[in-house]
Amino acid sequence: MPATAPRTEMRRMPLSKITAVARASIHADAHELWDTPVDRSRYFVCPTTTPLYYAKIYHQLASHHQIRYNQLTAILFSELISYFESQFAASVCAAIAKSKGVDAGLTECLNRFVADEQDHIELWRRLSRLSEPDWYSESGWMLFRVTPPVAATLQLLTRRPQWFPMVYWIMLALEERSLDLSRRCIKMETEQIEPHYLWVYREHLKDEMRHVQIDWHLIDLYYSNKSSTLRRCNARLLQTAIGRFLLPPTRSAVRVVQRLAEEFPELNELLPEMKRQLRSLAENAAYQQMMYSRETTPITFGLFDRFPEMHRMQTTLLSYCPVRS
Repeated sequence: MPATAPRTEMRRMPLSKITAVARASIHADAHELWDTPVDRSRYFVCPTTTPLYYAKIYHQLASHHQIRYNQLTAILFSELISYFESQFAASVCAAIAKSKGVDAGLTECLNRFVADEQDHIELWRRLSRLSEPDWYSESGWMLFRVTPPVAATLQLLTRRPQWFPMVYWIMLALEERSLDLSRRCIKMETEQIEPHYLWVYREHLKDEMRHVQIDWHLIDLYYSNKSSTLRRCNARLLQTAIGRFLLPPTRSAVRVVQRLAEEFPELNELLPEMKRQLRSLAENAAYQQMMYSRETTPITFGLFDRFPEMHRMQTTLLSYCPVRS
């Protein structure tokens, strides 16, 4: 049954305001910070954003195991964000900006969006190199993998957003999740979280708040006016993408615990159970609430409510129940 609780009014920022905020945006200087080594005694990311935190076995780990798991997961997050920003979001924005009839204000926002993503990619990769210099001397990816079929599918989707407007929903959902991740990290006690990571989360937050607003505009401009048939097809595609790739811990998450066991051989006996519990998290209510919910992805869920074809998400997302207007 659809929920009947009143929906919180969401306000979309006008493109002119987004542009003004972007022009006034000033990023902090951290030259001295980058000259210092990473503090390996601290968390690299808020523990509540890491998958294994929601598994019973996490609480059987010693504190130093938990901290190292946290650090490895944060490094994976850096790779994931870098991949998304370089291969997905920037490609979609560039494709729209090059199309005919695009409003000048939107074009400026999109061009700034792409420039922001390029800056972010360098930040995340710099953070990875500082954290594990031996891993990233040549390769940009260590824990994250994309199979050739998936890479080809993503290339098709991002280069043809007019056919696959579900890409705007993916951008919105992932960037809202990124916002929530940064906010959780910023709220941690300063002595708990590693300074380099905290600085990057703060800087990333500044731009992501604008990017989420742009994603909202893209859905209004390039999704809402599509035929009901195309929207329904894209809703099914989005549901599949979330259910298979964006919600459950993937092979990369399993690769993290494998790496943890390699570094701490005493965990080898627990490794099969860690993998099993990781794979079961897709049906864990607390984990899903952290991943996608009205608290962590409020604009995404609010827009799900607006489009009837998106109400099908309740069969994949335990935390989603449509709200009637």
